[in-house]
Amino acid sequence: MRIGTHVGVALALLLAAPAGAAEIARGDAAWARRAVGQVEGRARPGPVREAIAAYEAAVAARPDDLEARWKLVRALWFSGEFASADDAEERAAYERARSLAEPAVESLSARLGSPSTGEASARPEALRAKLAAAERGDAAHLYFWAAVGLGAWSRSAGLLEAVRAGAASRLHEYTVLSIALDPSVEGGGALRLLSRIHAELPRVPLLSGFVDRSRALPLAARAAAEYPDHPGNPYLVGLTLLELAPERRSEGLRLVREAAGLAPRPEQLVEDTALRMGARSRLAAEGGLTRPSQEEADADPRQRDRSA
Repeated sequence: MRIGTHVGVALALLLAAPAGAAEIARGDAAWARRAVGQVEGRARPGPVREAIAAYEAAVAARPDDLEARWKLVRALWFSGEFASADDAEERAAYERARSLAEPAVESLSARLGSPSTGEASARPEALRAKLAAAERGDAAHLYFWAAVGLGAWSRSAGLLEAVRAGAASRLHEYTVLSIALDPSVEGGGALRLLSRIHAELPRVPLLSGFVDRSRALPLAARAAAEYPDHPGNPYLVGLTLLELAPERRSEGLRLVREAAGLAPRPEQLVEDTALRMGARSRLAAEGGLTRPSQEEADADPRQRDRSA
């Protein structure tokens, strides 16, 4: 085949590709480099900024594309959580993630007939049937990352602003819908998040009446049983045991100790390193059983548990 023919084939394939596909591929390549140069769970901003720019271009080309939207929201969350220079930059990333996720979620929910959380939990198969098989994974990812972004924004904005925005009920709704569509997203990520909602949120009538402490441990245990390869799942079981089942304290400590010693997965180096440091901090708080090194403490003075 002549060189000109090769060029013609390449051009034909490029023209046939859906608008935004090249931008998503470029964003994925930058996302895969997000851990380059990381130091103890803090990432360099360059790679994730490249990913954000590429996903923004994809969303501009295909505003209704679920994949482009959830990947942009995910990258913005990562930027705020692991690559922000200060609290203001962190909050700005979460605010942008929230503003981009909410209209897409509203549009998706309208397509699904605005299902209630009760309907989604009782008949997940009916919800899944409303979407083509190829869309379900992206829809579940969108709900999950919208929930993660909203939770992070709520944490940074403060309780009063989050309550005014109705964050609690929407956080619960997005998480339940993600589980109904595909609980395997992020190795049971929405199960972990729903467990934390039930474990941590105060139960306030008309605002968060859905909160049920008795559901936190079964949800964490389900995530660990169904997706044992995700280190956040046994860690979450350990945390929940320490918080809600004091009679099982030794088991909880064992699971948190295991998380404190885990070897981060190469493809999740930043996230797993931060999880490991959170586990070490929790052990220290439980009686100085394992304390983070000074290097770790200096690397991230805002250290906190990250199980979602």
